[in-house]
Amino acid sequence: MDYPFKDDTLFRGTSNTLEYLSMNVNTEVIEMAQKYKVFGGNKYPNLRAFRIKNINTRLMRPGAPSKAATKFALSVSSKLEILSVEDIAMEATIVPSIVEHGHMSSLQLLAIPDAFLTLSHIVVLLEQTPMLTDLHCHYTGVGTLFECVEDDQLPVVFAQKYAPLSNNFRVLQLGHWGNTDIAVVARCAMLMVIACPRFTYASVSSHLREKMRKCILELMSHDSFIQYAARFETLLYRG
Repeated sequence: MDYPFKDDTLFRGTSNTLEYLSMNVNTEVIEMAQKYKVFGGNKYPNLRAFRIKNINTRLMRPGAPSKAATKFALSVSSKLEILSVEDIAMEATIVPSIVEHGHMSSLQLLAIPDAFLTLSHIVVLLEQTPMLTDLHCHYTGVGTLFECVEDDQLPVVFAQKYAPLSNNFRVLQLGHWGNTDIAVVARCAMLMVIACPRFTYASVSSHLREKMRKCILELMSHDSFIQYAARFETLLYRG
């Protein structure tokens, strides 16, 4: 919802009781929050869910509000379980920000559907958020950790170095950028199956599901993936 006031009316007296916060933000809202110190660090020790959407995109001014609000989210208590940030200017820098703050041990869902992450980002993120079950993002390739690894060696290297990566991670909802080969996205999902014992669900846009399914079937026959073929079955029947 849009914030209905010009001041901090809705936040007064809520420091110890606020558990769920969902709001649209724009430059005006952030200026109000800064003026009244609404987004002060450690101000809401019991906050469990924080969802924001940057509506400045309507005014062609994306970026700054969600950066400020995300900075706040990363400074609140370690009880935060849900963090959702929607902004077309979202950047992958949120990942090193989470690593830097180092207290997201309770985070279970991270929805940053406009952020472009690599496999390297996802690995670092999962290492720092042991309770994470769901991640929503765009996927753009393997990134710096694996840029020197050949595609046919990637499953072996990934399994040897990172498995098990997370015992809780289950769902990866992937946006698809037009220049990204869907086979690259399929390979990412398969690597999650290898390294995360409970991973069962990779979601892509409906018009890409059948193409992704065919890519997974084709990759399953490769020598580097064939030993995990039975575990990949769960990826074939869900969108």
